[in-house]
Amino acid sequence: MGRVNDTISTVNSSIRTILALAICLVLGVTSYLIYDRISAADRELADARQQFAVTQDKLVAAEETIVDLRSDLVEKQRQVDRLEAAMKLLKMDQRLAQLTVVEQQVDEQTERLLTTLEFTELSPEGSPIGPPKRFQIEGDVVYLDNWVVKFDDAYVEQADLQRGTSLALFRRIFGEFQSPSQGFLIDEVGAMPQAYARGGEPTEFEQEIWDDFWTFANDQALASEKGIRAAHGEALSMKVENGRSYRVELRASDGLSIVPEPASPAKQSD
Repeated sequence: MGRVNDTISTVNSSIRTILALAICLVLGVTSYLIYDRISAADRELADARQQFAVTQDKLVAAEETIVDLRSDLVEKQRQVDRLEAAMKLLKMDQRLAQLTVVEQQVDEQTERLLTTLEFTELSPEGSPIGPPKRFQIEGDVVYLDNWVVKFDDAYVEQADLQRGTSLALFRRIFGEFQSPSQGFLIDEVGAMPQAYARGGEPTEFEQEIWDDFWTFANDQALASEKGIRAAHGEALSMKVENGRSYRVELRASDGLSIVPEPASPAKQSD
């Protein structure tokens, strides 16, 4: 009987040992699995944090790029605005005079057409300066002899107070059957054009240019010191029609031009 009990006790002890080992094994495996899961989660969290940090760096870099692009865009827009303003200044026209055909008739002796004109110089606002000057030329093609001074574009683009536009001095007016020397004086040589007096006395700078016009025209180095790009004489011509008016304009960066005013309805119907 004692042996049976011993056997049973031994078996029970073995079973308890096996159960304990099994429990330990289960606990060990469970602990490992839990540790592995936690380690995996930690690794994933670390990877996520690293990716977040990288993404954050990229976002910061992207924001800096956006700021730089915006600044560049603002600067580019400023450059565009400056260029547009410069182009407008270069192309700006100033109306200097009005040319009106008063009468056209044939000379019985010469059988040539005679054209009577009124030439009126205008202020920068377009108002007449003094009374019109009346001339009678031979033919219907009128020539305007003038001196013109053109400044470097940089001065025009910057709207320089003294060099912001070309200057013109009206010299003579004559017809197609007349030589320039037979033309009628408009402004005295060396005098300031009325249109540039701006309601007052000409500046010393402008008067100096007209007093020494041909010196500047022939001495490029001296002209450059004054910002002068070109100085020369020119003669505009226009075939005029009876009763029509023409405006004489000066482009800021160039010379003079003659532009016909719109014809009256009565003239257009003829």
